[in-house]
Amino acid sequence: MALFKTDLQHFYLKEGLLLFSCTSLPDPCPIIDVLPAVPGVCGLDNSGNSCYLNAVLQCLCSTVPLVEHLLDQETRRELEKSKCRVAEVFVRLLEEMWLGTNSSCAPVEARSVLCSILPQFNNYSQQDAQELLLFLLNTLHDDLKKMHCSIRQPRQEHNRYCTTESTIVSQLFEGQLGYITLCMHCDQQAYSTQAFTVLSLPIPAGILKCSIQDCLSLFFEQTVLTGGEQLLCSVCRMRRETAVITSLDKPPEILMLHLKRFGCKGKKQVKLRTNVAFPMKLDLTPFLSSSVHNVSDSSYHLYAVVVSEHEEDRNMNL
Repeated sequence: MALFKTDLQHFYLKEGLLLFSCTSLPDPCPIIDVLPAVPGVCGLDNSGNSCYLNAVLQCLCSTVPLVEHLLDQETRRELEKSKCRVAEVFVRLLEEMWLGTNSSCAPVEARSVLCSILPQFNNYSQQDAQELLLFLLNTLHDDLKKMHCSIRQPRQEHNRYCTTESTIVSQLFEGQLGYITLCMHCDQQAYSTQAFTVLSLPIPAGILKCSIQDCLSLFFEQTVLTGGEQLLCSVCRMRRETAVITSLDKPPEILMLHLKRFGCKGKKQVKLRTNVAFPMKLDLTPFLSSSVHNVSDSSYHLYAVVVSEHEEDRNMNL
């Protein structure tokens, strides 16, 4: 298996995505043979190689603040008026999983809509779960912005005047990184920020196992840009070696971590099979920028994992 338990506090992950919440979400209910109608406890039937889709949908359906917002009656009514195709389909799936009485359901409509928009998901082969998750979040965000615009402006004018950028998706999943660039010649500093939805973490090379904290430390490690990567210094007026210091400027409510499983060996791309241990609780305090005053915002609880196991990985386990 790509995911396995080592003790009561830590697991190892070979490949996949981790979702952490800044607040403690409800614990999942135990799985039993005859399952009563428990809200949110609903399996998804696999069709072809759609398990990557089901895993992503289960993660989103376990994100309680997102579910509560989308299942709000007012939100559902406005989505129907706005003709937000992906959001409407996702809400209908949430209704079936959270408000229905069946122990499982088939996300046929969700897959059909996704395949009509992204043809690469229509060939019944395993796809990139991270790519799908980001597409779903971006599309939900766009649909909800469209809904907000239709509410706040007359229909004929909302395309012109709508500037609403914030939705429940950006409020939950969007964080911000801060970058300090330092000219190694004159010490001139510059500061910039960049929004993110998922952090793609590098894996330390040449070791059999490491921790998610090791990957985070490598991600936030100070780097020096040399050679062709040198930046133009506004004081020196020429390209200089530049130190780049990365920090977490705004911790997101929901933190998504992705492992970068490919590296380079000479000119050849190779897959890194290092086992990465991850805890049930994660503290990002060491990586916060000085502008973050509420340290409690950087304490996270693991609530969802997407595990990717491809054919070559299964063959290695035989």
